[in-house]
Amino acid sequence: MKKITLSTLLLTYFVSFAQSPIHEFTFDGNLSNSNKSVAFQGIGKFTKDRFGVDKKALRVSNESLVANIDNLPQNDSPRTISIWVKFNDITNSNYIWGYGAARNNSYCGLIHQGTSTAESSLNIAAWGFKNDFIIALPLSKEIWYNYTYVYDGKNAAIYRNGILLETFFAPNRQTIGNFFKIGNVNSLVSIDADIDDLKIYNIALSNEAISNQYLSNVPTIIVENNSSIKKSKQEVKKKIPSTKAIVMNK
Repeated sequence: MKKITLSTLLLTYFVSFAQSPIHEFTFDGNLSNSNKSVAFQGIGKFTKDRFGVDKKALRVSNESLVANIDNLPQNDSPRTISIWVKFNDITNSNYIWGYGAARNNSYCGLIHQGTSTAESSLNIAAWGFKNDFIIALPLSKEIWYNYTYVYDGKNAAIYRNGILLETFFAPNRQTIGNFFKIGNVNSLVSIDADIDDLKIYNIALSNEAISNQYLSNVPTIIVENNSSIKKSKQEVKKKIPSTKAIVMNK
């Protein structure tokens, strides 16, 4: 019995350790990661988080922040990046996060494009028309959303509030760069949002892990109508520019 119990405990420990983020930024009154080894540089105001606790989240308004992180997943390495966001303005694009180079397939980032309606295009960016993946989503101001991007080396997936929105084939990713940015794409700044609990993993988390992570970190469970999400890549791409076009036309 002792051997079984010890084995179970060890297995649980190693699984838990393997699924721990390599960097976690809680933004609880500071810009450093949880072990104080890396910090964002830039101007940000601390504000209420999704639980209503003051100075436990970061407000970024037409500013950008950057952190030099030397062990970000590179090239086609697996990764998971999770972040909580509350948009204070959706009429202009929100460059949520990104890192890498401004050339084909060498970038990795998340952009919500500006909208004058209740729907916005979410750009899972890799740089270039053929490399970006874009879906249309319902979007509102003043609501906390959790976005999780997963890449396993060949396929990518995007989740919102623990729900899988779409998976897509994404071969030959060549992400190169150590500067992780919030509110900035290729030196252009566009964001007006509150940011909380940024987690960066060097593994591709499973559906179950992402769902459990969301359910254990949300004050009120948000149920979305998936039928309103347009999953047609071709339909959306007829209207929406690529990462390169967004930057050039901003």
